[in-house]
Amino acid sequence: MGVIRVLVIHRMPEEGVGLAARLCSHGFDATAYMTLGSRGFRIIRQDPPQVIVIDLTRLPSYGKTMGVLLRQSKSLRAIPLVFIEGDPEKTPQVRKLLPDAVYATWARIAPAIRRAASAPSQAPLPPPPHDTPLLQKLGIGEKSEVAILHAPVDFALPGIKARKTVSDAGVVMTFHLASATLQRELPQIAAIMQPGRRVWVVWPKKAGKGTSDLTMPRIREMAKAFGLIDYKVCAVDETWSAMALGRQRR
Repeated sequence: MGVIRVLVIHRMPEEGVGLAARLCSHGFDATAYMTLGSRGFRIIRQDPPQVIVIDLTRLPSYGKTMGVLLRQSKSLRAIPLVFIEGDPEKTPQVRKLLPDAVYATWARIAPAIRRAASAPSQAPLPPPPHDTPLLQKLGIGEKSEVAILHAPVDFALPGIKARKTVSDAGVVMTFHLASATLQRELPQIAAIMQPGRRVWVVWPKKAGKGTSDLTMPRIREMAKAFGLIDYKVCAVDETWSAMALGRQRR
């Protein structure tokens, strides 16, 4: 088979470089995926690896999303996926979505890569449709207090009577159309962070009718300057996307 070419996907690309170096020491030709999200898929298509390794030990929701995006792509679906197991409560969720991927701890990652490369799935399947209700995705329960800030007048959550001030809300959604307004609000967003509260930054999708200079990487970079890190992203509707932010653990 020769030297196996491996691409490592990690939520923190610089840490992916370290994992790739460790795999090289095991005899693999490993490189790190240096782009967040699917923007770098064009490069993968141009020179596909034999195996893609995805880390689930840090922000497993990101690893799950990347695995799903790869399997949804017809041109990339056939590349074997190997997941580094992380949170024992999160990994089964990925297994349910992508049952024909390979799962292993870091200690067993080398034989897992060789197994995936030697016997790739002949008919890898796209993940099943994901139909989680919106309120559940946002973390809103029956008794949740919800605050919606800076939303357009026609926006409403089904069955939810939201307030326009944070107060003691357990879920906060703050809407932004441009990076300039988000930049001004980020100190206040950082100030309202507290245990048990979920704070969502909501911005227009590129496919929406409006124009915006906000993107997922841009919001992530801006939030980082205030000690905030994202841990979940979801679609609100056809117009809006949302990113949950929290304080970075020291």
